[in-house]
Amino acid sequence: MSAKLKLNIRSVKSARKTTSRARISSDCKCKDDHKSCGCRRKEDPAVEAMQEAGKELSDIFKQLKDQNTAAKLVKAIRCRDARAVQSLLDCNCRVVCFFCTRDKDCVRICCSFGRSNDVTVTFDICVRRVQDECRRNSWF
Repeated sequence: MSAKLKLNIRSVKSARKTTSRARISSDCKCKDDHKSCGCRRKEDPAVEAMQEAGKELSDIFKQLKDQNTAAKLVKAIRCRDARAVQSLLDCNCRVVCFFCTRDKDCVRICCSFGRSNDVTVTFDICVRRVQDECRRNSWF
């Protein structure tokens, strides 16, 4: 016995994977720190600390435009005088160490910014050794 089965297919819908995408809009017009609109943006404290670092470091290097201040810093680096270097820096910065290369005297400075020291900037300042004002031995 053979059975014949006849099917009428009218429409076929494929099962598509649907994804929901959230729209992120930066066009919020709130002026009260997003309290009234409900978007409640949370600021990253590191971003604020990075902005503070840029401002503070800019102020530190701006004071080096003055010839007397620059001369004091050069002499302090060559003489390895941490107190003199520290007095020219902001209170958030500290002298880490002094070191020298073949023909330069250097200081490593570390500055911390933000409420919880979210950003730390470490940099070196090196000065060519021209004459030894501090009468150090040359084996340093």
